[in-house]
Amino acid sequence: MRVRTVPVQPHCFLYGGFDIQMGRTHEALRSVGVDARPLDWWAREEPFEILHVWGLTAQHEELVRIAKAHGKKIALTPLLPYATPTAYLRHWVGTALGRKRAVREILRNVDVLLVVNRLQADSAMKIYGFPARSIEIVPTILDPLFFDASAVAPPMDSFVDYVVCAGNIWPRKNQVRMAQAALQAGCPMVFIGNAMGGEESYTQEFQRIVDRSPSLRWHKWLSWEDLHRVLRNAFGIALPSLQECQPASCLEAVALQKPVLMANEPYAFQEFFTGALTVNAKSVKSISAGLTRLMANPVRYTPQRDLVNECRSELVALKLRDIFERLLA
Repeated sequence: MRVRTVPVQPHCFLYGGFDIQMGRTHEALRSVGVDARPLDWWAREEPFEILHVWGLTAQHEELVRIAKAHGKKIALTPLLPYATPTAYLRHWVGTALGRKRAVREILRNVDVLLVVNRLQADSAMKIYGFPARSIEIVPTILDPLFFDASAVAPPMDSFVDYVVCAGNIWPRKNQVRMAQAALQAGCPMVFIGNAMGGEESYTQEFQRIVDRSPSLRWHKWLSWEDLHRVLRNAFGIALPSLQECQPASCLEAVALQKPVLMANEPYAFQEFFTGALTVNAKSVKSISAGLTRLMANPVRYTPQRDLVNECRSELVALKLRDIFERLLA
């Protein structure tokens, strides 16, 4: 079985959690005997059976149409809005203005839609009208290190009792309010994430806060081993992001049995994060109060570890292989 993958955008322009999952999916599938790798756009001959497209965006329309015409099966992993009144309104306004034509054409050619949780499946059915029989739930893959209780993870430095906020630096991830809230709460904070192209003014504002605050640290890049060390030695994880699908850092926190603070937004209410503390992401005061509660009672806000067991690489690999085998049957 041969699977070829197409990203949502060139990784040289943007590389985040969604893009990391593509690489982990390749590795997972190869571990169970599936020939999975990126599509070679320059190859004159590229024999394969399944095209795995990441992202439900208009630029994929022609690719999906041509692949389907050549007899390829199409699997698509989207980042969908959760089924809220605002999401319905935006979708129907976009449809009325003709902006959703390409998306409809892509979905018409998709053989299986791979979503990360039941709420995303609901969105696919209720907002986009995609049939339930062609939807499969495949959660985010976590690095095996996060499930290994015996993994050696010495501290990076003498910084202790800190909370981690991981994600590229831009307004959607809400790091400026997070940093302001950490200072109000007296909570040491470690930020992990690159600056985003086009978000220079936001990054500069964030940098100014960090530069004048000894209790805040910012790692722009870490190896997987060092990321694991920082997370395993953290007090907890906070991600008051304004919009997410299934944030890997919060799943990693659950695997490591750390308390989790999230925004009171739809993504926080998926089954994996049951028990996490939620706050108003647009209020520094609310985030600060949440940090105080998290530090005072970490056990209360630590979701059960068995919630993320299905994020183990070997389990996701077997599930995906089964899905793809059924596509070709």
